[in-house]
Amino acid sequence: MEILYTVLSILLFIVAVLLIIIILMQKTKGAEIGAIFGSGAAAAVLGAGASNILTKITFWLGGIFLFIVFALSFIHHKTLKAPTVIQDVPAQTEKAPVQQENK
Repeated sequence: MEILYTVLSILLFIVAVLLIIIILMQKTKGAEIGAIFGSGAAAAVLGAGASNILTKITFWLGGIFLFIVFALSFIHHKTLKAPTVIQDVPAQTEKAPVQQENK
């Protein structure tokens, strides 16, 4: 489980960086300030339909990101050993003294 957790963590980091880059490459619908962050370069490299491609890539990367986060959470939850009430009870090692009746 440790290897899977490590691989998924590395994959999560890579997907997060790609998601940030793809989001910054998209054109903004408002003030066109996205050109500062490279949206003009995306249109030049990917062509006129770059916004559709970038939107689809963003959608899929977001889904992959969420799936990996849920998988990591599930793996982490399964590896934790939650204490139970029974584990907190100390083991009885000595016997209780037997009361003797005085005759």
